[in-house]
Amino acid sequence: MKSVKSVYMMTDLEGVAGVDDWDPRHTDYANEAKGVYERSEMQRLLTGEVNAAAEGLFKAGVEEVLINDAHGAGRTILPEELIPGVRIARGRNRPNWLLGISRRFDALVQVGMHAMGYTPNACLAHSMSRGIRYRANGREIGEMGMAACLAGQLGIPWVFTSGDLHACRESETWAPGIVTAPVKEGLSDLCAVHLPPADARNLIRERVQEAVQKAGQIAPVTIQGPVVIEVQREEPWPAKLREGAERIDAFTVRYTGKHFWQAFHHATYGKPDLPLPE
Repeated sequence: MKSVKSVYMMTDLEGVAGVDDWDPRHTDYANEAKGVYERSEMQRLLTGEVNAAAEGLFKAGVEEVLINDAHGAGRTILPEELIPGVRIARGRNRPNWLLGISRRFDALVQVGMHAMGYTPNACLAHSMSRGIRYRANGREIGEMGMAACLAGQLGIPWVFTSGDLHACRESETWAPGIVTAPVKEGLSDLCAVHLPPADARNLIRERVQEAVQKAGQIAPVTIQGPVVIEVQREEPWPAKLREGAERIDAFTVRYTGKHFWQAFHHATYGKPDLPLPE
């Protein structure tokens, strides 16, 4: 069995223990959140869970950890608080979603994950943004599944998820055998029962080591091409669509590609010809 030496870590904010409201980086949310919490608190909580995952990976023998600061504008993790030895991909104007991904990685882990939009009782559930549903070849897919399919196309298995219990259950439907660390249980869109940060980090640190040991038993997540991605919104799509998009009805558009990487980047970045990484 091939040993796991290089790990790609996808991160998000809404699945972190202690986070149960939307990121107040936008003015409206910032005004609403004033006096309740500051964004810096959310950033510290996320960074703590990312560090715990990295510590567990290094303890399990992993030599390279690349962290994708994937929430929002890509500037949520606090770089100065990261443990030594990791690297972080962050920032705006991204050439693709999984910054720095390549076939050299042996496993994908996802930290701070939320469930897909419209999941009952899930905390802060959404898919790319609120009020949107994605389907790939007819199957509803959220952000975790999207990342897993992109990595899976490069032969990289999705071996670990931490986040809302509802997200952990969702991940199990995509990647049988995956190891999960539920650090909170959503009760509604803005409510959850949380582990304290110290307990959440201990759980992540422990479970991600188990995931490394099981990596060889978990198959990459793939969707057989050609791939059709449908994007359905609560608001009607504008009259002018992205080039190559097919309007299904007022609320739904469709993108078709020879594989998931192509269809996804057409739908989300307007880049249907983006080459697969080597």
